[in-house]
Amino acid sequence: MRRTLLPVAALALVAALSGCVTINTPADDPDPAASAQPTGSTVSVDDETADPDEPAPSAVPDTSGAPATLKALTCTQLKTAVLGNGSERYNGYPDPIPLVDGMWSGEDGTVVHMQQPCAIGDLTGDDAADAVVPVLMDGGGTGKFWQIVMYGNIDGKPVYVTMVDIGDRTPVESVSIKSRRATVVYLTRPEDASSAEVAVRRTAVYELSGSRLVEISHTDAPYTP
Repeated sequence: MRRTLLPVAALALVAALSGCVTINTPADDPDPAASAQPTGSTVSVDDETADPDEPAPSAVPDTSGAPATLKALTCTQLKTAVLGNGSERYNGYPDPIPLVDGMWSGEDGTVVHMQQPCAIGDLTGDDAADAVVPVLMDGGGTGKFWQIVMYGNIDGKPVYVTMVDIGDRTPVESVSIKSRRATVVYLTRPEDASSAEVAVRRTAVYELSGSRLVEISHTDAPYTP
């Protein structure tokens, strides 16, 4: 009896094992782990063609539409600028006059001296701040001729544009730039007064028209020295 039961038990165990579920790897899929990965859209990089020095797209900053920085002129820059250019002469001088520390002396004894205050602001509409500054021209006699000089802003450097002569012995008190207009306050006199006296404080407003500063308005107030 014992010899008969042992083979029967062994056959029952084999039958039970044969009923288990098995996973067969397909012959054309050599990597079982790969077939177990979830499906979906992926982006791959070819290691043989990728440039190791090329930054990832997310690492490249987007500068499109960023405004350029426009450097304003400074009053200090004007002290080494020039007066006049090829098309706009300064007081009839054929060549531009180079300033050194805001001054120039001619062979004829004429002295040109840049005055204070100067004003910085946009007059051309390009958002690059230009400059307007008073200049005093002394020919050696009694005459002391005052002018208003404008410098344009080209790549952060002052470039002479034009000048306005405001008269003999008419000292400038202030200059300012706002809304593309220059306002100059200076002392002057009535037309029938002598050149030695000043009795009027004039506030004149100028606007750039082409390459010229044009007075568009002025108001006068009495002045007592």
